[in-house]
Amino acid sequence: MPVPFYMLCGSLGAGKTTLLMRLLEYWKAEGRRVGVLMNEAGEISIDGPRAGTIAEQVMNLAGGCICCDTKEDLSWGIAQLVRDVGSEVLILECSGLADPAEVIDAVTDLYTARLTTLERVIALLHPIASEDSSSREYVTTQSIRCADELILNKQDLYVPGHWEGFRNTILQQNPYARVWETSHARIDPAALLAPHTVSRPAAQTNVVFNKSAAPGNRPRASYHPIATTIRLPGPLNRQRFLAWIKTIPKELERAKGYLRFAKEPELQEFQYAPPGQATITPVTLLDEPEPALVLIGRGYDVDRLRSNLLDGVDERRGNS
Repeated sequence: MPVPFYMLCGSLGAGKTTLLMRLLEYWKAEGRRVGVLMNEAGEISIDGPRAGTIAEQVMNLAGGCICCDTKEDLSWGIAQLVRDVGSEVLILECSGLADPAEVIDAVTDLYTARLTTLERVIALLHPIASEDSSSREYVTTQSIRCADELILNKQDLYVPGHWEGFRNTILQQNPYARVWETSHARIDPAALLAPHTVSRPAAQTNVVFNKSAAPGNRPRASYHPIATTIRLPGPLNRQRFLAWIKTIPKELERAKGYLRFAKEPELQEFQYAPPGQATITPVTLLDEPEPALVLIGRGYDVDRLRSNLLDGVDERRGNS
């Protein structure tokens, strides 16, 4: 532990369940125990029984959107799969109505992070104009923005000119992810799951069309490209931490965690979600998590922000 957590998100009808079945077959052939979390907007699960024919265990989170109505059920389901079933890999198929950013926030909770670690966000998209509401269009946009892997599916249904326009629109919204162009969600799971480093856009792009870099050639970064956990080795100097908060870049969309200040007995909960102000609140917990902060966002200097935060650890510079 913690075990890797994969999330499938994207447009309604884009092929998420088809890809899920391919991934489950791949993991089964490897002899890995896979736990599946199925989130469907209806009161009953339609796709869960299909996944249950391959996976060790399927937890159905039906009856609501996992990013709000069943958010607590997600943490409970993860605990059940890891502790009771012994799952070695977890994968969540989100409802087409679920905001993946909210799911990422739930999975990176410091309690849940004891059991699982966010490994990859995989978004499936197709250029069919099926978004019949602003909420669905918003979810699709969020899926594009959060993804580490963007799979553009149903290529066989479109003439080249229309397809290229669709692809270029996606690339403008997320220049960080690898891009795959497929039909019927036919993709090599080994290539899709191979480790890779996602870096800031530069002269050399990390976008790959129809292929993947060989495993081992692109080592995974020490943090997830959208969710970074910074463990705190000691109490922080309060003044330095307040100064650090003022340096938070606009690209950081969320920050949260627990910490202690030097010479202060209380455990502190830190929360930041723009456009609101950051808050630091004393809390009392029966089961305290490891002191750490979780940063969620893209396009900022992760290493610099982490270094500046750790410079405020009291044991490094003493009290002031």
